[in-house]
Amino acid sequence: MSKKTILSVLGLALGAVCIAGCGGIASIGTPTASEKEIPAEFAMGQTEGKIVVFASQSAWLKSPMDLRAELTKSFEQAFEERVRLKKERLIPYSDIVKLRMELAENERNDAFKIASKLNAAYVLTVEVMDFELSTFAERDFFNGMIQTKSCLYDIKGDKLWPEDEGRVLTLGFEAEKGTAKSAVEKLSNATAHCVTRYFYNCKQERFRIAEEQKEFDYYKW
Repeated sequence: MSKKTILSVLGLALGAVCIAGCGGIASIGTPTASEKEIPAEFAMGQTEGKIVVFASQSAWLKSPMDLRAELTKSFEQAFEERVRLKKERLIPYSDIVKLRMELAENERNDAFKIASKLNAAYVLTVEVMDFELSTFAERDFFNGMIQTKSCLYDIKGDKLWPEDEGRVLTLGFEAEKGTAKSAVEKLSNATAHCVTRYFYNCKQERFRIAEEQKEFDYYKW
């Protein structure tokens, strides 16, 4: 084999190694599906001050449990576990209820009045617009649906999130085995997830959940 041929073979071999190596480096630098994140729309973790989750529901909505209590509990858990906020920043539902009872009747639904008296810096309003829960098959299987509208404000009443009028979500499930309590908790937890995921860099694979009903969801993906 001539010297020229040997050099050509070596050149091709080195080129193949470089291509393979560069491909490996590129793949290492590219996030996998499990590593990709959806950027936060409002980085709550970069703020300071207490937060009031003010859940409200119309009197005509029938529920086997207090939706306001369940939603507040679910949001506090999501803020602490997923958004990584310190527990001290989250005002317990019991404090909100106690203060509401002390206020005049015409002030009990004033989220900003309550937040101000509790020394909060932020108010997350969660309005239950619709709710349904039905049972069948010996009463241990449930169909459930909840529709909410959420907005985040600072204590002055300036809206921080979302950019539009409010984030409306419709969540639900069918033929879920359990109890009325577990069904309500499931809907509350799903609502909390689908709102708080916009307040931190959420893993793409965890962003969407089974309870989301796209055909009813007012927010366009």
